[in-house]
Amino acid sequence: MTSTTDLDAVAAVRALVPDIRAAADETERNRRPSPAIIQKLVDARLFDLIKPKSIGGIETDVMTMMHVIEEAAIGDASIGWCLGIGLGTSIMSGSVSEDVAREVFAPGLIPGGAFAPTGRAIPVDGGFRITGRWQFASGSPHCSWFGAGSLVFDGDQPRMISPEMPDWRMPLFPRADVEIIDTWHTGGMRGTGSHDIAVKDIFVPDERIVRMGAGEPVQSGPLYRYPIIGFLALTIAPVATAIARHAIDELVELAQKKVALTTQKTVRDRAVPQHQIAEAEAELRAARAFMYEAAEEAWDVLTVGDPVSMRQRAMIRLSCVHATMASVKATDIAYRLGGGTAVYETSVLQRLMRDVHTITQHVQLSPNNYEPVGRVLMGLDPGGMVF
Repeated sequence: MTSTTDLDAVAAVRALVPDIRAAADETERNRRPSPAIIQKLVDARLFDLIKPKSIGGIETDVMTMMHVIEEAAIGDASIGWCLGIGLGTSIMSGSVSEDVAREVFAPGLIPGGAFAPTGRAIPVDGGFRITGRWQFASGSPHCSWFGAGSLVFDGDQPRMISPEMPDWRMPLFPRADVEIIDTWHTGGMRGTGSHDIAVKDIFVPDERIVRMGAGEPVQSGPLYRYPIIGFLALTIAPVATAIARHAIDELVELAQKKVALTTQKTVRDRAVPQHQIAEAEAELRAARAFMYEAAEEAWDVLTVGDPVSMRQRAMIRLSCVHATMASVKATDIAYRLGGGTAVYETSVLQRLMRDVHTITQHVQLSPNNYEPVGRVLMGLDPGGMVF
């Protein structure tokens, strides 16, 4: 399944985990990833995993990408998240000409932005004029290029390509054209630098406009035919499982020496914590396995040239939501077992608890996704949800 290069990427990110953890306080305090850590990720070529080989990228498989994001997030959730966003945005490198891909997605460059189509695109000769403001542009302080979801307007109304689907485009802007607005003051995932971004009446040529969900990709590999919405979910859900992994490991370490005042026993030697930590481990491992299984099933279908079915698409979304909810449960168990120790800012457990609950607010990972997946399982259409 993985090549030597892919295995090197996993080894490379594991080697960086001590540095990532050492910089975690700086990352949180400054509300952006440590520039030194971002440079280490760039030097290890981790932001190049999704870029096509034809432009110097690595073009790995989806499961290896997930593994790399997860390992980075075990070091610090904010770093894993920003790596995932950079890799998620890089999927557009397969849908533009190779000349544009070399300009925007060249090895070492970090793309970012926001896929939600809150911008307005007005057709003009040779391209579009774009105006808009977008929330949650994670990693914006270190990005070289930005993509920003925009709807094409004819007059005052969005252009529709079907009764349900508007004409949704992703213009690509150089950093110099983008205003970064300092809005990221949050309870969790503080180190992601997920500020608002904005542009006003910027011309973007046709060749730097990606049409979402329509047309054939320029690159022929299975990576660029993977369902885009599911792919994006798989760039962030591994951050949740990484948080839970970190929380369980942190609690087990704490349990070796933390003594309960009421029993004078260590947490390790008490029956209730033993039961609960085993439950957390089982929840995490089962949900994580489902996520990787759903991702690989779609990958296997694409590698033999078949399309990914609606049910398979729905399973990707379901597995990502379930992995997130299971990670919340596991992390909360570890936090509660940490007792009074866990409430202090010096405790990793309180940060992990804040981070994992913040992740549940993402539209792709919210429990609101259960209903449309259930519709698909019952043989119905997904009720307007795009998988």
